[in-house]
Amino acid sequence: MTFIQSIKKLTPFYYLNFKTMKMKTYFVAALATMTLAACSKDAETGAPPPAAKTNFSVSLPGALETYGVEDPQAAGQIAPYYENVVVYLVDAGNNAMGYSWTDAEISAKQKRFEQVVEPAKVIVVANTGSTSLLTGPTSLASIENGLKNLAVADQNRAVKTIGAADVKGNAAGDYLSVQQVALYGEQTTFTSETPTDGHTLKKAAVELKSLVSRFEVGTVKAGTGLDALTVEAVYVNFFYNDYGQTSSQNFSELTWPVTYTPAWATDAANAAVTSQTGTKAYTYQVFAGSLIPHIIYKVSGTVSAGYKLADGTGDADNSTSFTGKYITVKGFRDSGSLISEIEAHKIYKMGLADSGIEITPDKITDKPEKAKIDLIVAVSVADWTVA
Repeated sequence: MTFIQSIKKLTPFYYLNFKTMKMKTYFVAALATMTLAACSKDAETGAPPPAAKTNFSVSLPGALETYGVEDPQAAGQIAPYYENVVVYLVDAGNNAMGYSWTDAEISAKQKRFEQVVEPAKVIVVANTGSTSLLTGPTSLASIENGLKNLAVADQNRAVKTIGAADVKGNAAGDYLSVQQVALYGEQTTFTSETPTDGHTLKKAAVELKSLVSRFEVGTVKAGTGLDALTVEAVYVNFFYNDYGQTSSQNFSELTWPVTYTPAWATDAANAAVTSQTGTKAYTYQVFAGSLIPHIIYKVSGTVSAGYKLADGTGDADNSTSFTGKYITVKGFRDSGSLISEIEAHKIYKMGLADSGIEITPDKITDKPEKAKIDLIVAVSVADWTVA
């Protein structure tokens, strides 16, 4: 289930009405937390306005590393690279006004809105990649439709290296694709806080989340019946091409291409992926849903005497070398339970310990996605950020 599908019924439109006071509301929003401050001051006597006006300030935190091989990530260690940010103020009728941020505003990590009607809902979206979201007058339905166009390729972009702080305020350094993924947050409930200057103060806490799930993949090792096993390449298959799930990539044994694309979905073997302490990982971001990714290893090695691969490769009396064979992981178990749906904002870790996933000859095939061979492996599932 996507974040948009989980949106609950909007709260009633919020009014602050005083006989002899005019309301001025001040919003402060952060991508990790969003605060809403309402400032009430004495004003001239007169009829109350039909709707309270709002000053709105959205701020970004100063402080999510994958195109290929990188370090496995722990909760709370993924610091985002800010490329673009859009905030939507949505009223009780699902009408919205969208505002994009300038480079200077992103750099300052703050955007202010003067005297706008207090919204029933606030939505913040960051890092939309090649997808342009609507700004100006729009609707909740149009926002949802715009998010459906987010592309999986934009969630797996090449490392971005910045030699010096850029115009958006991103610090110098390397930003891997997991730091460039689309982020989303919303809030409908505002809570009253203790005022610090005699003004009414309100706060709306917004949790910003990734719209993708992340797979961190280790290596494989020789089990009984194999004298040696070496990874040549790694592929991810079975994934949605867009957030709206309108199309997907799901090659079968019969349709597997000569050259596998896109580039982000395949990696050459890397010696740094050892599945021991300090290991790197093959990493991929995919959109959540019921389409379970398949992890495919292209391998070479030696089958022990008296054993055979699934295609019959092997000899009763002698060890037999092989190359260009495949191992297809078609499913995952978390604490013994088969995973039927991939969740957003989760990290799925497989084969990162004990020198890798142990493989026996019967799981090695002449082609990937062999219909009659199923391999299910254990994974650990971690939240993207600290709860």
